[in-house]
Amino acid sequence: MPPSQDRGEDLFREVNDRIMELGKQFGVDEEPFELICECENSGCTDRVQISAAEFAQLRGADGLHLIAPGHLHRGRVVTRGETYLVVADA
Repeated sequence: MPPSQDRGEDLFREVNDRIMELGKQFGVDEEPFELICECENSGCTDRVQISAAEFAQLRGADGLHLIAPGHLHRGRVVTRGETYLVVADA
């Protein structure tokens, strides 16, 4: 995978983590959140809806990415939500 794609995934992963932290600080962690797709397309800014509980479970394991259905990622799909996929690194 080209380095620019790795940086894009990592950047959006950090942004999503920060959105969730802010949600907890302001007491809105029970609402579904709109987070940024963490697919391999570094220019993708599509939104993915996920609950705080589902996101916390996702971040409990290394190498998992939250992506919009139909978006590119070379890993294997480990979870299919209604509005998202969780993909493990290949």
